Amino acid sequence: MVTLIMLTAGCDRYARHKVLTFFFTGVPPLDEEKKSGKKEEGKAPLAKKKRTESGAVKVVSFTHGPFAAGQCNLCHDIKASVGFRGLDKGKKDSGSVPDLGQAVPGRLVTSLQELCVDCHIQKTTTEAGWVHGPVANGNCVICHSPHRSKFQYMLLKEKSVDLCGQCHSKENLIATDDHKKGEECVSCHNAHAGKNRFLLKKDFNEIF
Repeated sequence: MVTLIMLTAGCDRYARHKVLTFFFTGVPPLDEEKKSGKKEEGKAPLAKKKRTESGAVKVVSFTHGPFAAGQCNLCHDIKASVGFRGLDKGKKDSGSVPDLGQAVPGRLVTSLQELCVDCHIQKTTTEAGWVHGPVANGNCVICHSPHRSKFQYMLLKEKSVDLCGQCHSKENLIATDDHKKGEECVSCHNAHAGKNRFLLKKDFNEIF
């Protein structure tokens, strides 16, 4: 019994449930556990908040839903994952974007091109007619962190002008008069899809 407890202590709720049902009968299904009103293991707030000296609530970080709930298995193959779990050791920010040239892609349950749109299918809607290049290629991690971020929508940078400037040359952008105003890119453009290659909101307003 002690060995069983040791084996299940470090596993997620799905692995523990599998072990328990193997050794015991009468273990309730995971769905029944949710319905019973028990707090789901691994459940965490999607936004981490703290109070300032004035008492105001300030959001200090955002967390991707599956990551917050400990449901790593939705994106990662968790079988024989001891090496994978140790990848972030020693790093200051374990919630940073993984190095896609390293071992992480081999641990995903499907290709990166298909992974995010399995859940976020509305981001590749054909209703708009034109899909932004990174979205069409499944390169969501160019703009979004898969685990946690200091910025809303899991963005890697706070301002869209800085984020878009990683791929779109700022010199070329300011050649357009409207871009010289210094406004945020998402004030006029959709981030994922549009009616044409300019992804203008006046033609198609993307719903987040």
